[in-house]
Amino acid sequence: MSEVIQKDTMLSYISGSVESDAKSVAIRAINERGIVALENTAFPTKKDEDWRFIDLKSITRNQFVTAEEANAIESGDISEHYLPEALNSRLVFVNGEYNRGLSSVEGLPNHVIVGNLSEHADNPHVKEYLGTITNYDDDVFAPFNDAAFKNGSFIYVPEETVVEAPIHILNVFTNAEKPFYATPRLLYIGEMFSKSTIIEEHIGLADNEYLNVPVTEFKMFTGSNVHHARIQRDSKKASHVSRPIAMLDKNAEYHSYTICLGAKLFRNDPRVIQNAEEVDFTVDGLVLIDGDQIADTHSIMDHRFAHGNSHQLHKVVVNDNAHSIFNGKIFVAKDAQKIDSFQENRNLLISDNGKVNTKPQLEIFADDVLCSHGATIGQLQDEEVFYLQSRGLTEQKSRELLVYAFALESVESMEVESVEKLLLNEVIKYTNRDEK
Repeated sequence: MSEVIQKDTMLSYISGSVESDAKSVAIRAINERGIVALENTAFPTKKDEDWRFIDLKSITRNQFVTAEEANAIESGDISEHYLPEALNSRLVFVNGEYNRGLSSVEGLPNHVIVGNLSEHADNPHVKEYLGTITNYDDDVFAPFNDAAFKNGSFIYVPEETVVEAPIHILNVFTNAEKPFYATPRLLYIGEMFSKSTIIEEHIGLADNEYLNVPVTEFKMFTGSNVHHARIQRDSKKASHVSRPIAMLDKNAEYHSYTICLGAKLFRNDPRVIQNAEEVDFTVDGLVLIDGDQIADTHSIMDHRFAHGNSHQLHKVVVNDNAHSIFNGKIFVAKDAQKIDSFQENRNLLISDNGKVNTKPQLEIFADDVLCSHGATIGQLQDEEVFYLQSRGLTEQKSRELLVYAFALESVESMEVESVEKLLLNEVIKYTNRDEK
């Protein structure tokens, strides 16, 4: 299939029309901008450096339609996916559409706004920042979200406000007669010296094909602080292409943790942009894949000013025929002195047929910096397995324990107890999957 046909196909997904029907002027303007960008951007192929390891047939072979056109079923009772710490600070989206009946935001401090983006489209912060933070050149997926989204999550935390309860953004996807697409959107505005925790989940309730293209924008003002956990548990037949980006002003802190468990194809391009001096941010990840899953992370830690700290630990476990790709870039601009940045990609292969491609990358144009990167690819050591066996464990249990220990470091970064327990259970299920 040619690039032109693929590009036109992306346009044709948008309800069969290239005209936005959004009621909000702000959202309609972004829809129209996305349509123009799609018309002028080629669909990626393996000839493109950033896509050379990925087979995109899971996207190009389908004609995705809206969830309504696909006759997607209702979600039913999803209370098992609610977080007890966020029972009154939760937004729920079913197949990309806001569900007011399943959402609950009564437990938030005064003046904190957590709601449907389209209902707050006239908010001055939405008008000023929506669509201004995303910065993905020569990309069709961020423009696709721009062109197709109609609602989403809007979170506004006022100056010097601490939100104690985590804010849970729950995206669930149901079974349908046809493959469908969804374009979740999140705009977060953290005013000066505010603090909050965001749990963003994507859960497939059935084993069906769909295309999930979320875009998240974080605008962090001076001294603001956010912990952002992204948990991807899409259907093992789904394709998930995400565009999370954060822009940090002076003394802001943004700490993100992405957990990849589902999707046949997972492509994640996190970017953090230093917009002033004295920032601190984290872009950690944990990937547990098996079968024929593909997980591809292309991250950029963008240091544009002096005095910044950044950290990235990306851990991957690959089983069966699964394939992991990592391309992490630390960028330091010419005048961005006194940068301390660390990046490491650790990969554990527990099958003979799994595959890993890794490329940690430094682009440094300043001379007074402390930047390091590294990558490791290995298997379980026979000596370690033998040691545990000598303590009474079976070989299978010994291997499970070592894989569990490898993944544990990433899970322990969670600040919400129920999320940590959930992820620990997922790790246990992953390590025990071959047990008879």
